[in-house]
Amino acid sequence: MDSTRPHSARQSSTPVQLIDNPPNPRRTIEALREMGYDSYSSVLDLIDNSIDAHASEIHVNVLDLSDDIVITIEDNGCGMDEETLSEALRLGSETERETADLGKFGMGLVTASIGLSRKIEVYTKEEEGATCYGGFDLDQIIDENRFVKWIQQAEAPGKGLLASGKGTVVRLSKTDRISNRDAATFGNTLRKKVGQTFRKFLKTEVRIEVNRKPAEPVDPLMLNDPKTKLILETEIEVADGGTATLRVVDLPDLGQAGNKVAGIIPQNSGFYILRNNREIMEAVTFDFYKKHPDFSHFRAELAFDGSLDTVFHTDVKKMSINPPQGFMDRLRQATQALITESGRQGRQRANVAKGEVDHSVAESNITRRAPLIPKPKALVEKRNKKKSRGTHPRGNGDNLRTPHITNLKTVSGMKVVFNEGDYGQESPFYHVKQEGRTIIVTYNREHPFWRELVEHALEPKFVATVDYLVFALANAELLVPEPMGIVKPNVNSTLVGLLV
Repeated sequence: MDSTRPHSARQSSTPVQLIDNPPNPRRTIEALREMGYDSYSSVLDLIDNSIDAHASEIHVNVLDLSDDIVITIEDNGCGMDEETLSEALRLGSETERETADLGKFGMGLVTASIGLSRKIEVYTKEEEGATCYGGFDLDQIIDENRFVKWIQQAEAPGKGLLASGKGTVVRLSKTDRISNRDAATFGNTLRKKVGQTFRKFLKTEVRIEVNRKPAEPVDPLMLNDPKTKLILETEIEVADGGTATLRVVDLPDLGQAGNKVAGIIPQNSGFYILRNNREIMEAVTFDFYKKHPDFSHFRAELAFDGSLDTVFHTDVKKMSINPPQGFMDRLRQATQALITESGRQGRQRANVAKGEVDHSVAESNITRRAPLIPKPKALVEKRNKKKSRGTHPRGNGDNLRTPHITNLKTVSGMKVVFNEGDYGQESPFYHVKQEGRTIIVTYNREHPFWRELVEHALEPKFVATVDYLVFALANAELLVPEPMGIVKPNVNSTLVGLLV
């Protein structure tokens, strides 16, 4: 046995002396700031603490103080005493938590705060208790290379919810990582995110204001719209008797303009994941399908409680989950047919009748300018002079035969017509043929790109531009015979690649 190999504590006859091994504060803080919080999720995580404190009123203010953007989160929750505040300002605090809480690891106050700012201050007061003031400054921690904070009693702020007798105020300053330094714009965006993330709470007893304007609940499933169809509501087994609730809806078709205003677009399609009634993920597909306009009307909500965190592998930031494969198989089985049907209906919506997409601009302009379209030169077969028997060509190209063209038609007096037909998703985006002096270009309404064209059907310039480009390619296919080397399927795929 190698004598240099260290013995384990169990193998050694001499008791092992354990010594403290604290992390390097400077490096630890720098690493924690890279956990992946964005500016909005940091504030949302702090609002979690207010809801866990049973607050019914939460006020968020984003203030521009010229040299700094200061954010305050104020609530009328139960507040904290000095000992609880001190523990909350620690990484991995041991404050008592329940599975129904929105917090998870006791790291939210610290990690969410430093993901956005360098200085954190907290005023808090229990009912009938003294006001406590605490906080920390990252610059002090880095300068001293040790975790330091301050805790003391203080006068309660003269205004706001805390003045009513109990609650907490968190103040973030030196916000060096805020994504938008326009306070008004940041506040407006934050208000919408609050409305969607905490929609279940806003519909009950909680009121959340951002810059003095209340956040309104935003339901991605649009269940308040009478035209929304709830097509599935069921429980899916997770593990050890646990279940998650699944709801699937088919959103109403409000027309092109109405769908855009309502956010019924491909980016918003998918599953919305709720933990303890708080949204933690939005519009994810779990790779069950690819986001495409055909699936814009598919929405699903998957809800579970905190007791399943270890099964779903909920991350520290409460921004993602990694469910076990068995659960994902059951989820796919429950939803795949509904997703397929949603895509089929989406393609039907895309198969608009002739006339809804107006091709008249391109048809008129192309027909009027037809005489200007060049006619290709006739190709002549070149032959060498007769050679004596047994001689061979010298390989200079003069001996190669060029296919003889017999089917070229004069374009003078030509006109063009654009039609639409159904040829299947795998068929090219368009088909072209010539009948007499009329070139007929027929779009394939079942091709995925057709939906893109329909989405812009109210914009005549866009439709005309696509028509011009398609006609140029289609006309080239008619004028140049296939043996010349133009591969027809590639023309369609190249077009779609350019326009998507």
